Amino acid sequence: MTRFIFIAVLLFSTSGWAQNYVQLNDVTVCKERINSHANKTTTIAANFSEEIFSSMLKSTSKAKGILRYKKENKIRWEHLSPKKQIILINGKLMKYSENGKEIKNAGSNRVVKKVQGLMIQMFNGDFLDEKEFSIMYFENSLNYKLVLLPKNSRMSNYIESIELIFDKNTLAMKNLTLKETEEDKIVYTFTSIVFNKEITNTTFTQF
Repeated sequence: MTRFIFIAVLLFSTSGWAQNYVQLNDVTVCKERINSHANKTTTIAANFSEEIFSSMLKSTSKAKGILRYKKENKIRWEHLSPKKQIILINGKLMKYSENGKEIKNAGSNRVVKKVQGLMIQMFNGDFLDEKEFSIMYFENSLNYKLVLLPKNSRMSNYIESIELIFDKNTLAMKNLTLKETEEDKIVYTFTSIVFNKEITNTTFTQF
């Protein structure tokens, strides 16, 4: 398992989704809807499941946890099983604990910081400006699918693409896939998603 996939496991879960996506020629409506929803979203609370596919592993690695997000730039990413891991992001500050013990200086790793930035973009909609990614837009009767391709050659050494699945009705992100290759990827599925419910700031500062 490469360094990027390993770090992403710490920070960032799959059920199948409908196929037969058609690429959008006019992306205006899709982009505006997702952007408008992101701008109106102040908090997100959700459960997630995670599946890690690796050419170096004989079987798929699975995990479950909870996500909490709050503007501006606050995230609690908590694995509940098979082991307990918590990532707290509060602006530029990040804390990490594993099995109840805080791991110091987790934010000093350059790759960790990059993935941290990616997480924020995925939830606040900043990725839509296409500064770091080229985006292809697809749809079917139920969902929008966005495929993000890194523009930076250094980033593309770690990640081939990011795929996002949005529910057309609620505009909730249902799936997020970090793909290094077809064989090496992490897939997240989000459920029980609640928007704009009050979340205290201590959620992002205390384990």
